[in-house]
Amino acid sequence: MQKYRMDLDFKGLIVSQFKEFKLYYFLGIICLIATHKIQSELPFMAKELADLVSKNINELHPAKFFWFALGILIFRTSSRILFFYPARLLQKYLRTELLKKLEEATPSRFRHLSSGQLFQYLTGDIDQIRALIGFVGLQGGNFIIAMFVLIPKITKFNSHLLIALTPMLISFFIFTYIVQKNRIYFKKTQDMQGEVQNLIMETYSGKRTIKNFHAEESFTTLFAEMSLKELYYFYKSSLGISITLPLITLGIGLSLLWGALIIRSQHLGASTLILFSGFIYLFMEPMGYLSWVGVVVSRSNASWNRLKDLDNTLNTMLDSEKDLLLRNESFKDLNFNLPFWDNPLTLEFIPYKWNVIVARTGHGKSELLIKIAEVMRKRGASISLVAQDPYIYNDTVERNIFLGKTPTESERQIAKSTLKTLGLDYLEPDLDKLMVMEVGENGKRLSGGQIKRLCLVRSIMSGSDTIIWDDPFSSVDLILEKEIIQELKSKEILKKKTIILTSHRLSTVKNSDNIIYLDKEIGVIEEGNVSELLKPTTKTYEYFQKQMV
Repeated sequence: MQKYRMDLDFKGLIVSQFKEFKLYYFLGIICLIATHKIQSELPFMAKELADLVSKNINELHPAKFFWFALGILIFRTSSRILFFYPARLLQKYLRTELLKKLEEATPSRFRHLSSGQLFQYLTGDIDQIRALIGFVGLQGGNFIIAMFVLIPKITKFNSHLLIALTPMLISFFIFTYIVQKNRIYFKKTQDMQGEVQNLIMETYSGKRTIKNFHAEESFTTLFAEMSLKELYYFYKSSLGISITLPLITLGIGLSLLWGALIIRSQHLGASTLILFSGFIYLFMEPMGYLSWVGVVVSRSNASWNRLKDLDNTLNTMLDSEKDLLLRNESFKDLNFNLPFWDNPLTLEFIPYKWNVIVARTGHGKSELLIKIAEVMRKRGASISLVAQDPYIYNDTVERNIFLGKTPTESERQIAKSTLKTLGLDYLEPDLDKLMVMEVGENGKRLSGGQIKRLCLVRSIMSGSDTIIWDDPFSSVDLILEKEIIQELKSKEILKKKTIILTSHRLSTVKNSDNIIYLDKEIGVIEEGNVSELLKPTTKTYEYFQKQMV
């Protein structure tokens, strides 16, 4: 795999692709030459056949037609495979590179992009680049080779017939020019397609659990407005095509008529009209595809600009990131200096202990964990974060835990034991069956709390040195929570791990080792050993007093 392709400009990408796969393209061109060499004989064979029929001579040779057809089939198919395979590889490389960038970038860099837009980038836009490299490469070569093979053939037979092809050629070039002028609307169409996709994805993802009886009419109106806007841009991008496409048919008709007049004036015979019609067809295919090359180039250029915009977004460090890194230049390990509302906040966590952050609802615990994770990631630390609303895939429990990694038997046993510890054996008492159970799209076979606990198992099995959990046990009852934490703390896999979690529940705090009590106005109110800070004289005790009652 070459250097990062998104660093290249549009022209550089094309040049790089053709250099990397030059052998494929060389063989593809050889196959195209062979195809057109064989096809260029077909009009003469058709003329000869017409002459034999008109003279009632029974000297047909079907085998010749069979071998010509077989040759065309083999070389034509081979040329397409040789051009399209590298394009498919480029599609894979671009998608992998962008996904890697998305995985490595802090989520705040692309938070403004909807899931529908990201889907459009990684599917529709990259598909357009594939079409450029595969389709345009093939048909560009097809056109050039066809001209080099067919023009000498028809010129040698009768040079006047070549002039008769002029109307057809002009109509194709007009079509290509008009399409190029509309390329700005191709990008706008793709942008709106992403927005419409996102509206559908987000709305019906939410409606799988709740139906907003009060919102159906307003949603329908909004969807209709966005769809109309997408249709408008699509109409504008297609308007030139719709107007000029009939010109191609007109050009072909005029060329055929002009050729017929030349044949008549020179007394070349009816069979020559068949020959000329055959050449019109042979010219029409590469010229027709060449016209659509303009469409594909325009769309792919718009797509490349969109992909470059995404790449620039992922590469550009936000001011908040710069500030976070600057604050933590002199800090290391589990020490942090973080922006917390309007004040700086200095935190220190104890290694290999359960550190719990406590604050009232809405005071920024979740955002604080994300900042801690970001700083640790920049330091190169091994971390695993389970956020407030974690995601699981439409796959088995085991694959959701190991995320593409092939686990050892020992790891599978630990995972099964941890599933049981977190009460997920309720779904299926047979742990082997539980591991292969499908969770459904977005985990629809599981409750929100079960999804959270499955992600806790994933986090534990990740092998990370520091595990960060956002309110991990909010969905379980107090008795189960106590059992879970006690069992987790006894597990060998977690004994050398540092746990950082948030909670507003006394039960979670009691089972932790170290507590940091925060307030958005003050910052750190108290921090220290849990047993000390739950004594009646502390602010922490005062905070939890109602829960104790």
